[in-house]
Amino acid sequence: SKLVGPGNSVPPSSSTPMDKQQVLLVRFIGVVALVVGAAQVTTATATCYRCSDDPGDFLPYDPECSEYSYHGITDTHSSDTCFIEIQDGGYLGRGTSGSHEDGDCVYGSSYTRCYCEGDLCNTGSYCSQCGYPKPTPGTSTTTEVTTLTTTNPPPPATDDTTYTSTTTPGILSCYECIGCPSVDSSTPVISDASYLSCTTVVTVLNDANVIRGGSYDHHPDGECAEDSGIVYCWCTSNLCNNINI
Repeated sequence: SKLVGPGNSVPPSSSTPMDKQQVLLVRFIGVVALVVGAAQVTTATATCYRCSDDPGDFLPYDPECSEYSYHGITDTHSSDTCFIEIQDGGYLGRGTSGSHEDGDCVYGSSYTRCYCEGDLCNTGSYCSQCGYPKPTPGTSTTTEVTTLTTTNPPPPATDDTTYTSTTTPGILSCYECIGCPSVDSSTPVISDASYLSCTTVVTVLNDANVIRGGSYDHHPDGECAEDSGIVYCWCTSNLCNNINI
């Protein structure tokens, strides 16, 4: 081999810096690797109800899952908390989750999720501690609800979401599809002035389903997170959720 010394020099590297999509892909692969690795490590386990009354959800389907005092399908998983997730459309899901504490609340772009500790704790509640129905997207205000009311809900807000194949200045545009490991010119695009980020969601430990869309929640560009075998990645520029999985 040739030594580096007087009269010898190391040729300049031909590598170029990774672009934003490559950096995001590297982060995503890293999170997936952690999920798969963690699935094989013995940790504390929790037994939780695991179901959904949405036939299209990745959770086991049970039409009775939305009953207030549900006692049906269970699952024991390497986790420390159980959750109840209520979708804006009315569907309800239950399952196991890690990295949360008893009483935690998460407000997604289309759901409210509440967490509890203790085996089979995710029943007998509709996330009242999280102020369900969830606050207006983009806010962090919560109200504790202790009683049930019979008043009619306010009429739904006017949907100002538009579907288009092009982006609109000042409005974030994201790919929106379910079961789409890749995108092309035919993939639906959604533009919404309220969107703060675009998202790519992959159910790693189940059927590797890929979901893309927009989010009303603010996330740093390139952030990725894992929850119960589901990987979430966010980005903040038009049509940035275009990584091929």
